[in-house]
Amino acid sequence: MNKISKFVVGSVAALAFAFAIASTASAAYMHTGLLKQGSKGSQVLALQQTLNMTSCKVAASGAGSMGMETTTFGPATKAAVKCFQSANGLTADGAVGAMTGAKLAAVTSTSTSVNTGLPAGCASTTGYSTVNGAPCSGTPATTVFPAGCVSSVGFSSTTGQPCSSTSTAVVGGPLSINTVTAGSGYTATNVGVGSSNKQVADLRIVTGAGGTGNLTGLNVTFKNNVSAGDYQFIKYASNVSVWLNGVQVGSLPATSFTSYNNAYSAYIPLSGAMLSPNTTSDLYIAVSALPVIDTANLTSSNNTFIITGTSIRYSDSTGSAFQYSVSDSTLSNATFVFNTSASSSNIKLNVTKDVNDSTDHTIQASASSNTQGLTLATIDLNSQGTNINIQSIPVTVGIVKASGATGTSVSDVVSTLRLYNSAGTLIDSETVPAGAVCSGVTGSSLYSVSGSLCATVTFTNFNNNTLAVPTGTTNVYTIKGDINTVNGTTFNAGTYAVAELTQNNVLAIQAYDVNNNRITGSTYLVGSTTGSKNYFYVNGVNVAAASATTNTYSNPGGSQSHGIFTMTIPFSVTSYGQTSYVPSATSLVSAGTVNNPTATAGNYIQYAVDNGSALQTGASATISYVGNDSLSQDGNGNYQVPVGQTKTFNLVVTYSPTTGGSYRGQLVNVNNTLTSGSSYSTYTAGLTTNQFRTAYVAGQ
Repeated sequence: MNKISKFVVGSVAALAFAFAIASTASAAYMHTGLLKQGSKGSQVLALQQTLNMTSCKVAASGAGSMGMETTTFGPATKAAVKCFQSANGLTADGAVGAMTGAKLAAVTSTSTSVNTGLPAGCASTTGYSTVNGAPCSGTPATTVFPAGCVSSVGFSSTTGQPCSSTSTAVVGGPLSINTVTAGSGYTATNVGVGSSNKQVADLRIVTGAGGTGNLTGLNVTFKNNVSAGDYQFIKYASNVSVWLNGVQVGSLPATSFTSYNNAYSAYIPLSGAMLSPNTTSDLYIAVSALPVIDTANLTSSNNTFIITGTSIRYSDSTGSAFQYSVSDSTLSNATFVFNTSASSSNIKLNVTKDVNDSTDHTIQASASSNTQGLTLATIDLNSQGTNINIQSIPVTVGIVKASGATGTSVSDVVSTLRLYNSAGTLIDSETVPAGAVCSGVTGSSLYSVSGSLCATVTFTNFNNNTLAVPTGTTNVYTIKGDINTVNGTTFNAGTYAVAELTQNNVLAIQAYDVNNNRITGSTYLVGSTTGSKNYFYVNGVNVAAASATTNTYSNPGGSQSHGIFTMTIPFSVTSYGQTSYVPSATSLVSAGTVNNPTATAGNYIQYAVDNGSALQTGASATISYVGNDSLSQDGNGNYQVPVGQTKTFNLVVTYSPTTGGSYRGQLVNVNNTLTSGSSYSTYTAGLTTNQFRTAYVAGQ
């Protein structure tokens, strides 16, 4: 599980936690006992001071940073210990025992650090920080000025840039990073001799609701994947750079990386790297090669590098600093090899599912006429090594019939498939053929679904007979379908369709390089997409996230041994076709898995509570309507949602655990009915995302 560690709390309460701690770290570290996450005391303070003398620092700024060490062993200290252990050939478990203590004892420094308890860049509680522009009082600002500025007038004392610049100013509330995943197409990337800024990995960052924030640094380790050979990173690489959405935001010479055996680690400072809420951003890691590399070292058996120990540091408008630890498995496929210039052109067409097409959908169809232009899928095409021109793209479209439907063809449901570019311009339109059972379409996500039907639609009618994907860019395309009338016989409500590019589809793409050479084979045509399920209903509801979820913990003390979690999940319900009814009762789910609890039909909204490994029992919840008008309820306690209207509700979960740990709440199912009090339908489409889950919060 990825973890976010918080370093600085930009509030008045945060100022009280560490006033007047002064320390001098000039002697060797003296270790006693076992230190691990949760430990407190002067030994932890000495540990943080010693770690901050190495490249494995606890924090770049704020609590835990040099001069602001604390007496608490938290997630940031654990991450720094694991970094130190990895760099010194020790088991990276994040706990400090005798062996790790001995290595730490060898670290010495003559520096003196003093923690005044004030925010970084502040000499008192008045005025603003000269480091990040935050108020020295600790009160969060709605606007934080660029580094070295205390207002929007003049120039920064640290960067020389205009203080009027808003390129790195952060506004609003706390920034949340929901997920960090690996972009595809970066496996065994060839880095040619003398090449500059060759992208070797992509960290795709998805933010949630809140304010804006700035990426401040990236911890990364490059490790040779084999023990043999001349594996030293500095004998291949000259520089490592970091790019956010195509703009360089950080750089560090390879010689600045700290080495231990076959691992090279560094903290790369970032600037001008702003993240906005509810957006998807790509943070690329790029490597530049030396102009001359010993030819004896240019073999894949000796210089294949993997990426480990990656974490992202960022700050937001509250004056807080965070670290998001990226698990090694996320970038497990992001390997790269140094090679001769001639063999490293690395031509590839990467096909991936767009990040905004990650969930199933419920779509309104019609019982009286065809419905045109319903979105079925969104795909990304990325080129590497050359501009790529595409002359045809085959797509598999499949359906799974609802109960009672007699249709025997994909075209009974989807009559036409259309391809649009990111600007919304129609690129091509093709008629859907009859198709056959999906067992004849190897690679389709419907291959093993009983009764499923599949057909192949090939887009070929592009302007100028080609579809251009410039090198180094990602083009986004939307596949839409024209849906036939829901007739109650061949096509019943509840039928769903998928549109996807299977691996066989990708290998059949007609793509050409700048020299008009056909690009073929799995080495150069890479990836595939799985289809999201698009359910068609004449009458029903759509459920969406209304605003950010919250999760608070309070411990009243006294005779109560454990505190109380209050988890709030706002959601909206839109009725289409006819008036719908949404239950006001709730039901706790304890069956299924943490990320996929079991949904059942009934007169209730379903929710779940988990601790990351198991669903919990003993929670209670209420549903409340939060609109300004009065919302009618029937005799069964259902809220009436008039057709065409959207109503917003809060699911408020209350939970008092019997044991300590971290817990979250999630919305599992929004049951609904079209007639008051009977025939309930489940709604789970898209609910298995972070929009409908609170963050994990720790409690006693």
